[in-house]
Amino acid sequence: MKVALLGYGRMGREVNSVLSEMGVEIVGKIRKGDSFEPIKLCDVVIEFALPEATIPALEYAKKYGKKYILGTTGHNEEQMRIIKSFGDHIPIVHSANFSVGIALLKKAIKSILSYITDWDVEICEIHHRWKKDSPSGTALSIASLFDGSIITNRTGMRKEKDIGVFGLRGGDVFGEHTVFIFSDGERLELTHRLSSRKALAKGVAMALEFIKDKEKGYYTFDDVFQL
Repeated sequence: MKVALLGYGRMGREVNSVLSEMGVEIVGKIRKGDSFEPIKLCDVVIEFALPEATIPALEYAKKYGKKYILGTTGHNEEQMRIIKSFGDHIPIVHSANFSVGIALLKKAIKSILSYITDWDVEICEIHHRWKKDSPSGTALSIASLFDGSIITNRTGMRKEKDIGVFGLRGGDVFGEHTVFIFSDGERLELTHRLSSRKALAKGVAMALEFIKDKEKGYYTFDDVFQL
């Protein structure tokens, strides 16, 4: 399959490296301010860019019938609604995190949800100093597994059913997510640490294999990983 990369930052370069090693043809590398014209030449667009680029690029992909893998984070609720609607026309795999380890972490959480209905849940994530959204899309997606109100700017006491989600930024940390599950007298800590973006790029390669025979539909990495 021929691929156009939308966004050529740290993640875009890692995806380029992994896919090139696999023999995938990269027909375009679209940076901020570039034309979307290379999309005409590809079978699949892979986007790791800024949120404002997503919907215009999806419009272009829809016009030319291209498949889409979306890894950009930081979209608001209205943007998310529009993004999902494109699945009525083209196939989209959308994920805040293409790590197999994060997929397994979510699977582990789902397996214990019925046992922790009255426990307190807090989530802390750490990323490099350059990450633009905080808290991360991955942390928010993990928080959505639990029954409660997601709080990202708490002041004062914790309220019942709050799920606090907090982001730390510093250094060159690839990504770390810890889920704290508290009860009186004990707690669980579930942590995923990413030590290389190559793990994410391998997940993107899995999504590329998944999407090749799809005609339309909105999918997540859970669908790719069959969770």
